[in-house]
Amino acid sequence: MSCAILILLTSCSDFDKEFAVQSARTTIDVSTDGTALVSESFDILVKRAENYGGVYVDIPQRFKDASGGVHWRDFSLFSVRRDGLDEHYFKENNVPGYSIYVGEMHCKNCRADLPVGARKIDVAYRLGRLVRQEGDRQVLFLPAYMGRIHDQTAKKTVTVMIPPGGKLRLSQLDPPPYEIMQDTLNEITVSIAAGKGDRILPDIEIDYPGGTFLDATTDKLVLWWLADHFLAFLSILGPLIACIFVSKRSAALWQSGGTATAVDSKMTESMSPALAAYLFWNWKAGAAKAAFMASVCHLAVKRKFRISSLGEDAEASDLSGKQARAKRKVTGARWYSLPDATRLVFEQIEKERPAGDRYTVLYAWYGLEGELHKTAAAEYHKIRGRDRWILRIIFSVFALGIAIAYFAGLLIFSAAVCGVLLISLGVVTALLHPERISGPPDFRGVIGAYVGLPLVMIASLYYIGTTEVISEQQPYLVAILLNIAGIIVVGRMLRVPTSKQRQIRENVLSLNRYFRGEIGGPAMSVECYEHYLPFAVALDVEQRWTERFNLWRESQKMDAYAPDWLITP
Repeated sequence: MSCAILILLTSCSDFDKEFAVQSARTTIDVSTDGTALVSESFDILVKRAENYGGVYVDIPQRFKDASGGVHWRDFSLFSVRRDGLDEHYFKENNVPGYSIYVGEMHCKNCRADLPVGARKIDVAYRLGRLVRQEGDRQVLFLPAYMGRIHDQTAKKTVTVMIPPGGKLRLSQLDPPPYEIMQDTLNEITVSIAAGKGDRILPDIEIDYPGGTFLDATTDKLVLWWLADHFLAFLSILGPLIACIFVSKRSAALWQSGGTATAVDSKMTESMSPALAAYLFWNWKAGAAKAAFMASVCHLAVKRKFRISSLGEDAEASDLSGKQARAKRKVTGARWYSLPDATRLVFEQIEKERPAGDRYTVLYAWYGLEGELHKTAAAEYHKIRGRDRWILRIIFSVFALGIAIAYFAGLLIFSAAVCGVLLISLGVVTALLHPERISGPPDFRGVIGAYVGLPLVMIASLYYIGTTEVISEQQPYLVAILLNIAGIIVVGRMLRVPTSKQRQIRENVLSLNRYFRGEIGGPAMSVECYEHYLPFAVALDVEQRWTERFNLWRESQKMDAYAPDWLITP
């Protein structure tokens, strides 16, 4: 909502109806150190009594020379005046340079309107880096235009005071885009007709013999080079970081492919049978029933209750989930040593009303599917741990995107684009996965979803549609969109399993092969059979696993197996 209010405030004013620029005059006084003192004067007409309260003077710093090279000129603001008096102002970044607001201060309890009638805006600043070296000559390259009022262009006159001894280069364009006259040896007058063509006017270039201007120091040359390439460097850095990270993670994923050929017993001790079921059945809907029955079997072999069978018609009795809280020694496993999914199933069974001393296990299944899936997913996420690298990469790319938007003057525009993307993504997610919307919304949630979000969407679309992105800003807007895409792609890597998670799943697949007798594993024993029986139920191979156990008993000439966790007729 704050972004929406900011967008509305910056887009609600119609400058064409409130102001008119009648004339613009610029004086550029070039010094022998290669800098220039610039003073600009704009005659404006305030048409309406209720207006924005000020105007924006756009002052460029970024220019192209005759060879097409882009250079960033130094800029220092000296003074801002309205009608001969110092005026309130603030600066905003823009790709060509700065947008300087000149006018009344906006506040909650003050009138910010400018009086109707003719007004005069004066801006003074110093512009640097106007000389380049070409062989034994020095070239003074001057802008053919400087500031203008908020995209409104009137007829403009630029007077340039230069050191004597220079030779004016002819314009390479025919006809010339502006009228230029050299009145004296040290004065040039440029006349520019009204229109939008002054955006792309070529520089005025004057040849001087070497030594006319002071040579730039090495540190100045380095700073100038960095200034020329600063935004371009920021623009490629974010997508580059995202691409390198994704390519490395993808390469690691391919290199670790393949299923393990041996069963890791330690992994099964730290994993719930419910998670094994979800991993084996690839988190499909049918995995929930297998996870539930595996958890029931797990509770039985851990002596939390006795069970009549391993099928869906199983009944449980002698529930003893709270015994572990007593100080006396018990035969079952400690309650809090059990996985969360297993304890969840026990608590659900315990809530059911028994028939006599028997609990029908399947009754506990109804309504448990979503919670069991969530618990298993939390266990899987815990195995992953906190992926600090992904969070760092997302933060870095996000910070770079904000920096580009700030220096390119696209901060609000980028916020509007992100608002549209986020709201659209949220709507699509709600339509495709309504189950992710948790619980009935409260009043504030309803107002936010059905009133706030549409208002933000409308305000963002209005601002995007009514704000002009000039040609100098378009490459940086593309870079911002690439940064957003990079954040989305890197964020999706949170769904890519880590090496530990892949090892867990490969171990589950190895368990399946072990149960079927395709690979070797832990030596068979009663303890081994009971330990892996819940996992065999999770993988739907408990019958095959029991057959292998019975064959082993016969080979060992053991008596009939009658576990205390199984209810016998």
